[in-house]
Amino acid sequence: MLFVPSLSKTVSPKNIFILAGQSNMAGRGGVEKDQSGEFVWDRLIPPNCRSSPSILRLNAARQWEEAREPLHWDIDINKTNGIGPGMGFAHQLLTKAGPSAGIVGLVPCAIGGTLITQWMKNPSNPNATFYQSLIERIEASDKEGGVVRALLWFQGESDAAMNDTAMSYKDNLKTFITDLRNDIQPRFLPVIIVKIALYDFFVKHDTHNLPAVRAAEDAVSRELLDVLIIDSWKLPINFTTYEGFNLDHGHFNTTIETIVGQWMADTYLSHYGQLL
Repeated sequence: MLFVPSLSKTVSPKNIFILAGQSNMAGRGGVEKDQSGEFVWDRLIPPNCRSSPSILRLNAARQWEEAREPLHWDIDINKTNGIGPGMGFAHQLLTKAGPSAGIVGLVPCAIGGTLITQWMKNPSNPNATFYQSLIERIEASDKEGGVVRALLWFQGESDAAMNDTAMSYKDNLKTFITDLRNDIQPRFLPVIIVKIALYDFFVKHDTHNLPAVRAAEDAVSRELLDVLIIDSWKLPINFTTYEGFNLDHGHFNTTIETIVGQWMADTYLSHYGQLL
């Protein structure tokens, strides 16, 4: 049963989770092309993705509000957003953890089509804004007393489309996580990574090196403490019939996006549930 606390107004959340990465984290569930060729969201929201007073979202203005799909509508502003894993994660957390989950806060940060290098700390490059924005949104999220519990990371498809970025992905991901943890101290930051299912064929590419990026994600989980992996190849998807994907065959559909969120919640609770 979903725990829903009694609220008379929007309050800051108790347990906060950062959503970062590229399009499958931002959410493309229910997004398809219409007759004119434009991407549109079908606006179909399953029960375990519906709004609840116990699930809040940090909006682009860095204010807490009741979360509603699509979570990334004002963050991933150059793309059409749909259902992502965030609401499925929050509902599963509330269902499994009960009152200890309190008010759950989601911090959307994902940007479709991005490379890991665009997320890395780079003081010499004033255009590398994703990292600084991520830091600022983390700091804004817990200034009223909530606790940032984890970074949920789903990214790497774009890197897998180019050989040089695929081969450097391990070192770059390790550097990104290490820098982020150092810059948000004293916060304890577990990272839950969704190991990618396919390479991003929507971007210009010279090859596809999915195995290198998947191996890199595994390696980072072994080499850094408190980094956990969910393997998307174990989801109920089929690469022959493209069951579980949108018609573009590159993004997860609503059902799979929701399951990804539920798996991340189960993974968090099995390792860190005692912290809630």
